[in-house]
Amino acid sequence: MQWRRPSSPPPKKARVTQSSGKVMLSCFWDCDSIIMTDYMEKGKTVTGEYYSGLLKRLRSELARRRRGKLRSGVLLLNDNAPAHRAQQTVETGERCGFEILTHPPYSPDLAPSDFCLFTNLKKSIKGRRFEDITDAITAVVAWFQAQSDTFYSQGLLKVKDRWEKCVTQLGDYVEKQM
Repeated sequence: MQWRRPSSPPPKKARVTQSSGKVMLSCFWDCDSIIMTDYMEKGKTVTGEYYSGLLKRLRSELARRRRGKLRSGVLLLNDNAPAHRAQQTVETGERCGFEILTHPPYSPDLAPSDFCLFTNLKKSIKGRRFEDITDAITAVVAWFQAQSDTFYSQGLLKVKDRWEKCVTQLGDYVEKQM
């Protein structure tokens, strides 16, 4: 309802179109590029079992795409999602030979995908409408491929800088990007 004069034309209403929905993306990347992505089926939830399966697939992808990385050691930095801290996930990570870095509680500012990767991705697709989930996934894949040679390595350098800043501030929240 809105106040208006009787002689005023009725207010225009925006036409609402239904969203194509949301899709959950799990993304594993290193200083070179994206190693592996997983788009979760609608209605599913990330559990320790599901994430353990992703870690096993990641190990296979690393063996296939990044020869020698498994021998030289893989550092895995997850956020504090319950599935990432689940006993099954930790055991699978150890069996895969990954060194899982502990993530300080309540520190979303130290999750590299959140402050480096997804922030920039969201900016690039903001305001776009996709017909369906497949179109959205295609746009995300194209964006990943369009990044410069230094995009991913610069993102990981930002992680190092943010960790150092967090240590300097004795664990206080690091709000602004460096």
